[in-house]
Amino acid sequence: MMWRLCSLLFNDVDLIVLILVFDLQTNLTVDWDMSPVNHTCYHPENRFPVDDSLAPLLQCDRLPPRYVPGHLCMSERIHYPDNVPTHGDHRPLWPVFGEYIFVPRERWLHNIEHGAVVMLYHPCAHPAEVAKLKKLVKSCIGKHVITPSTLLTPERPLALVAWSCRLLMSSVDEDAARGFIQQRGHKGPEGTYRKEGQFTFGLLQQATMTGNGAQFGYSRIQCVP
Repeated sequence: MMWRLCSLLFNDVDLIVLILVFDLQTNLTVDWDMSPVNHTCYHPENRFPVDDSLAPLLQCDRLPPRYVPGHLCMSERIHYPDNVPTHGDHRPLWPVFGEYIFVPRERWLHNIEHGAVVMLYHPCAHPAEVAKLKKLVKSCIGKHVITPSTLLTPERPLALVAWSCRLLMSSVDEDAARGFIQQRGHKGPEGTYRKEGQFTFGLLQQATMTGNGAQFGYSRIQCVP
């Protein structure tokens, strides 16, 4: 057994309470029932069409100056008003930066608070577009999480998410994607926080560090063509 801190936001005061959990796998089905539906395209012969005429859609939320999301324990379900949230309450333990078979919103929103850029793609998005965006994200920023998401639309099945903003795309607009990462990466209440995550369930490839920062610093946003 081990002790973990679980932070709850209550009346604008960050209360820290100790909770006892057995390991990092406890109650994971609260956020994800482990169904392959979340990361599988069941009709690969009918992938979503790529529409190059559909411009990228940038959406940003206006947050109060002192807004800080809460850290909610696995005993509580979390609900979001948007399919692709740009902020919100989340789990105390955030994922190790990298690419996953699937990560629920309740986890990767904590990475965004720490300055990460999250890449989302629908499992039925065109594989070539997905591969192109993965390569771009990995070359630009070490603080990234890559995961499929069935909450994206067929019209714009690709997305980049950072603190308070999201960029939705039908196809990869490299200029828009690089600009989003360069302008939005390392933002958030703890955007320069240098500690690595602890959650590794479903991790396929851990992110490599960019630039010349210290271990787990991910100190630079450096997009390499």
